Amino acid sequence: MTRTGARRRLLSWVPISIVALICLGFVVAVVSMENSWWVDEDRPATADQEASDGMSVFTEAGVDYLTREGRLLMRVGSGSLPSSELGLQANETQSFEPIVPIEAVIVAPDGSFYVDLLRSFTITTSRGEVESVQLVREANGAWLTVFPNLQRTARFWGWTDSDLEQLQRDLTAASHEGNGNQYSAELPAVEHNGALVSAHVDVDLSQSEITATFLISPLAQ
Repeated sequence: MTRTGARRRLLSWVPISIVALICLGFVVAVVSMENSWWVDEDRPATADQEASDGMSVFTEAGVDYLTREGRLLMRVGSGSLPSSELGLQANETQSFEPIVPIEAVIVAPDGSFYVDLLRSFTITTSRGEVESVQLVREANGAWLTVFPNLQRTARFWGWTDSDLEQLQRDLTAASHEGNGNQYSAELPAVEHNGALVSAHVDVDLSQSEITATFLISPLAQ
């Protein structure tokens, strides 16, 4: 066989070998996924995915797990675990952005708080305890289409109709300042369910986006 013929024969095997490797990689990936907890709803959470009290932890595996479950679970105030058991440092502020919107349930001493369409959240710890949890909810559309949702949920956070009316007035006043495309206002800090809660509403007309940021903190002991 000539050198040219041998080279052609060798080169003819290269595409076949590449295809074979791709197929092998695909099979391995499928088998791995079938054995993964991402597709096994009945598989219990491991220690690095969930805390001993069933709350979320914030290791890499824990954030992956709460994203798959679609729910952030946290406890603030009395009964909450130390930061070391939640995968957090003793004194830090850490933000998380799940790859898809999730819901959040924050358990306080006298009740709980719920947020859907959660895009990001930030946890601040101090001296080994959770000092605050910030929840960011984003929605598309005009303020008048988003406001009814806030009206329905406000009472579960401790805000009154008067608080919402004042928020409306503050947003209207803020919209007349600056360029009118971006403006914001706040809901007052109130004690509810054994925690201190407040909220900040940002309106971005250029992006047709409303962002509500909720802050939950334990009451001072």
